[in-house]
Amino acid sequence: MKIKFNYKPWLTALCLAGAMLVAPAYAGVANNGLFELDANPQDDSGVPLPDDWATPPDAGDALIFSGILADPAPQSIFDGGKKDIQDVTQWSWKNGAVPDKDNLTNAYAAAYNDNGDLVIYFGADRFANTGDAFMGFWFFKQKVNAMPDGSFSGHHVAGDTLVLVDYPQGANAVPYIAVVVWDTTCTKATSNNPSPGDCAAANLRLRSESSGAVCSSGLNQLACATTNHSNVDSPWPYMPKSGSANVFPYESFFEGGINLTQLVGGNDNCFSSFMAESRSSSSFTASLKDFVLGDFELCGVSITKTCSAGDVNAAENGFVYTFNGVVTNTGFGTLYDVTVIDDNGTPANTTDDFTIPLGTILKGASANYNGTFESTLNPPTNGVTVTAASTSGGEATITDTASDLCPGVNRDPRIDVTKACSTSVLSENDNLVIKVEYSGQVCNGTGGSSGLLPISLNNVVVQDDAGTPGVPGDDPAPILIGTLAAGACSPYSGSYYPASANSQVPAEISFSDTVTATGVAALGFGTPEDTATATCRLCPTCPDCPTP
Repeated sequence: MKIKFNYKPWLTALCLAGAMLVAPAYAGVANNGLFELDANPQDDSGVPLPDDWATPPDAGDALIFSGILADPAPQSIFDGGKKDIQDVTQWSWKNGAVPDKDNLTNAYAAAYNDNGDLVIYFGADRFANTGDAFMGFWFFKQKVNAMPDGSFSGHHVAGDTLVLVDYPQGANAVPYIAVVVWDTTCTKATSNNPSPGDCAAANLRLRSESSGAVCSSGLNQLACATTNHSNVDSPWPYMPKSGSANVFPYESFFEGGINLTQLVGGNDNCFSSFMAESRSSSSFTASLKDFVLGDFELCGVSITKTCSAGDVNAAENGFVYTFNGVVTNTGFGTLYDVTVIDDNGTPANTTDDFTIPLGTILKGASANYNGTFESTLNPPTNGVTVTAASTSGGEATITDTASDLCPGVNRDPRIDVTKACSTSVLSENDNLVIKVEYSGQVCNGTGGSSGLLPISLNNVVVQDDAGTPGVPGDDPAPILIGTLAAGACSPYSGSYYPASANSQVPAEISFSDTVTATGVAALGFGTPEDTATATCRLCPTCPDCPTP
């Protein structure tokens, strides 16, 4: 068995015949207790772990599971001449037929966090088993979709990873696995037999390869693959070219695993899409046949939101609220173009949304954000959405949301009025009449015992009752003050002719009347009211006048 991996300590330990194996710092993909690689999609371990395709993985410990992606014929095959060395934008697809052995019927992938290492399991099944199986499994950082017009959206970017699995038929046949990454600095293959680290072809750099990497629970393998050598039941709908429904004939079901962190390295393994493909040969430049494509969002982001304080705005026509929160990169790679979008307290209206750019957030890192917004609601529920891309300038498909009910804003509107009066006797139309004149000031009070701040009062009015509180018909015209800012005062004055006196003795005549001041507090904080009463005598300066 010839195995070539770009991981020297592991190689040395494996190749020492008769020597004690040195335990690596990781568990192999087939014996880490996370996933069952036994050429059978059913979990037959008899214990909750490890997972298997029928569990399914997202019911276990998987970070992400693509689901069982069905691809019934004659759907979605590559247009002629497409290769892995081409960018996604150079690919095209159509509905049509491929050789039965290359016709993929389902594909699936799942990712796990194995003590900080990103481990990905992948698999596919095919329509017919009459021939060698040449397959590839792409993991794209950008979101890749097959568009209705036959094109593909998205681009290849540095770090896109392709796992090639070639499983020839025949006695004692064993799989060949190669792991390559997209690297535009490669213009052609370094040689006809590239080694890990060399350019395998244009745009493809070889990271590791292995011939004979059959999955074994007794080995700490970084990558392996296996296929069924006898009939096994299919947990999902499946119809082979020959055989029984929902039963995989031999060499029809394939699965494998890769420790991507150990083989590819880096901390930027933020993948968004997964593709299984069938290929014409084991060559790095082989023509592509069938494909199955789906989401595989290994990037992750979370956001928290706290609406911490509220106040009346300067114009007193709304409220201003303060908020803050934290955005955390919860995925397996760097997040780019991270942006927080605040809904301004009006989730149904997107026209007043505003953004807070946060830039790049590394794997496992967090970034704080804060801001203010104005609203006419008291209190509003303020929501935020965070968006991010897996590559710089890529599509922002990674999102999370949060919201918080802002604290309510309170005010204690008050109005204060004072009053003084004087009485005089006037000659009008040859008659003597009594006239009462009153004056004072009305103030926007500074608040009560609550300690809350005041607020502007609008439509401030002073009304005198002419000494007859139960008879509004003889009241003088109201005095319109208008608007009083918090803490402001305004004088007022008015007069009336009393209809009767309280005594027939001039020295004993006095008049008592009450003014009522009202105002409408801004922003709906109520209608405060205050009263003041003054009594004035007809003869206030008479030295012999008795006290009334």
